Amino acid sequence: MPADELARRLRAAACLPGTSATPSAWPCDPALLDWLRRMSYPGLYTWAAEESLARRWIGGDIFGTRGPRAVPAFLTGVDVRTVAPELVAPLLRRLSMTRPAPAAAELTPRALAAEAGPVSRHARDEASRRWEPSGSAPPLPASTEIPHVVHGIWLGRPLPAGNSFWANYGAAADAYAGEVDFVLWTDIPRSRFDAAREGRPGPVRDLLAWATAHGIHVLDVAEVFHATAPMTLHHPYTLELGQGVPRAFAAASDHLRVEVVHRFGGLYADGDLHLVAGAEPPPADGPAPGDYRLFRGRWLGPPDAHGPARLPDLFDRVAASRTGFTVHALTDEIVLNDVVAAPAGHPALTLWLEGARYNYLRGQRQLFAEAPAPTHGEPDSWTWAVTASRSGRVHHWLLARLGLTGADLVKAAPAVRGHSELSWLPPAGGDPAVPCAGPDPLPTLVACVGQLRWQHLSRGGDLYLTGVAPLIRGLPDPDTAWTALLLAFAELSVDLGPVTSVTDCRRNQDGSLDVVELPAAAEALLHRPGIAEESWFLGERTVPARLLTAGAQIRELHRVA
Repeated sequence: MPADELARRLRAAACLPGTSATPSAWPCDPALLDWLRRMSYPGLYTWAAEESLARRWIGGDIFGTRGPRAVPAFLTGVDVRTVAPELVAPLLRRLSMTRPAPAAAELTPRALAAEAGPVSRHARDEASRRWEPSGSAPPLPASTEIPHVVHGIWLGRPLPAGNSFWANYGAAADAYAGEVDFVLWTDIPRSRFDAAREGRPGPVRDLLAWATAHGIHVLDVAEVFHATAPMTLHHPYTLELGQGVPRAFAAASDHLRVEVVHRFGGLYADGDLHLVAGAEPPPADGPAPGDYRLFRGRWLGPPDAHGPARLPDLFDRVAASRTGFTVHALTDEIVLNDVVAAPAGHPALTLWLEGARYNYLRGQRQLFAEAPAPTHGEPDSWTWAVTASRSGRVHHWLLARLGLTGADLVKAAPAVRGHSELSWLPPAGGDPAVPCAGPDPLPTLVACVGQLRWQHLSRGGDLYLTGVAPLIRGLPDPDTAWTALLLAFAELSVDLGPVTSVTDCRRNQDGSLDVVELPAAAEALLHRPGIAEESWFLGERTVPARLLTAGAQIRELHRVA
């Protein structure tokens, strides 16, 4: 298909200014809302501020493709936001894609109560309902109740057989059978599991067999966080997921883990963590290979001898703790987000979600200015500075706002033993091409326009070509796609302001340069000054440039032709 025809289809699919990216569900508790505004920003959940900020920074949804999926028929009438703690495990079991879709009658409270799951409970008096130092936060309920459910996440493709997630979760699910339910959240739709169940070979069938063998429940994110019960971070989550590269899947996972625990309660744990029952701590005199107390080359010492040895004990301790929630405090100073444990609706997680959402209202340079300096050999690059700061380090902001440190939190070790494979990092030689899902390039170009609009706003008028290059490279005809994208974007960005620069080169982790080489027809649509001073920021090169208007584009295409 010629580039101009593909560009015409892309423009026809859009509708400016697009659907608002404002949240669809706002807090109804006045005391909670007042606290959230004081702790995050005053305009939170006011129509004027939310509409302005959503369009100004996230770029709207001009194709109408980012909205939550419609509620499945079997969930009609089921409010997944208010499930009793003892009914969480049976609900997730019956929603699992390891079995056929449930009938609505299987999801009633009475039906679920027949398989009620274990819950850690702790009664609180008036004083112990105050859970943070200032005492100004909304109090915890009279009973802190955490279902014995462990949540894991794998996005972007089927969980590959034989990796550490496969081994760790399988072993833990076997060890805790009957005591703890294990759930894997994925973006793979139910239809693919149904096809695998009918015999279609492939990685989904392998995943289905693995989950079934270990009693692990596999849930479709979009099926549960549907249009009548969406995420607080739905739009940031879909923006990240749409990039199609490992670090973006990790950012989406950063959001999803908080959403899942906030809605259902339980414990989230990264798949590369070890959750083996009754694990013995390492020797006190030094680390063994792969030891969970070896953090980025630093030996942290032996774990607390009185720490929770098993997951049920960990659930009990978190429920009974002053804060009523925890994250992965390796020490009193080093705190990670690869473990999150809390009851559903904990105010700390509500604030965490708003802190993450607020990060999408800030530009790249502001995020980087507030990021910790790279340590332990981490490269001073986009991946480490922006991805981690926007989504992966929100818990640092949260703890600082609450006046808490790792010393105030329940330590997860040795029930949870730390390890990280850094699976979210791109290969040292750069991001691989993202395979196109079908023969039509239009869905990929729609995703590219959404990414370019977001980054145009976040990066102050920049045309962020390196950000969409993996998507374009996965298409059958990248040259035509680049030309069509730039032809269409001139009209699909008129509400954002002019393009003032282009980012077209990234320094990879191995030092090589990943340069976007535009075809002549696409390059002709950009006006670059003859002598332009390039600038490098976070390992990426930006140069002044202007995207020609629609009329000028037609003249340039005729000239190039």
